[in-house]
Amino acid sequence: MGFQLVQILYWLALSTWFGGVMFIAVAAPVIFRTIRERKPVLPDVLSVNLDGQHGTLLAGTIVGNLLERLALIELVCAAVLLLMMIGQLFVIDLTGSNAKAAILRAVLFFLAAGLVAYDRWAVWPRIIETRQQYIDHADEPEVANPAREVFDREHHKSVQLLAGVLFALLGIILFSGAITPKRAAAPLVPPSLTSP
Repeated sequence: MGFQLVQILYWLALSTWFGGVMFIAVAAPVIFRTIRERKPVLPDVLSVNLDGQHGTLLAGTIVGNLLERLALIELVCAAVLLLMMIGQLFVIDLTGSNAKAAILRAVLFFLAAGLVAYDRWAVWPRIIETRQQYIDHADEPEVANPAREVFDREHHKSVQLLAGVLFALLGIILFSGAITPKRAAAPLVPPSLTSP
């Protein structure tokens, strides 16, 4: 029963995390393309220098809000997954290549969690700051253009980090396919009393 419970929670956390990241990876380009095609005008962003950028700003806001929600889901999934990986140590077979697979899963987990943490607490604050600086100073190209360059660079870095998380989670999935329960110890059979 312990093995089944650990595995259910393990797969639930892993699949939810992977599915959330995959959704963002697929949805973000579609959102940007769809909104740019509609060429919206944001009434609260009136700068002439941002002409043609309103769609990008709106799509960025939508994707940014989705990523904010994803970050919370990722934290919960990572916490549950870590606990279940610890729980697996007590209920899964760790003999032979299974031990190597468990170590590899742990390394990939910490890689994914580290990439998420770096993206959320180091890259995203710079993205938000430079985006706002770009909007606030759109009529001042000497301020807006460098802010836009930093924003584009940090946004590209964030996309690469998201791809890294996706591949690390995919690796965990691939190396989780052969998880088996711990084998029950063979009962000790006393030597036969009739044997010479």
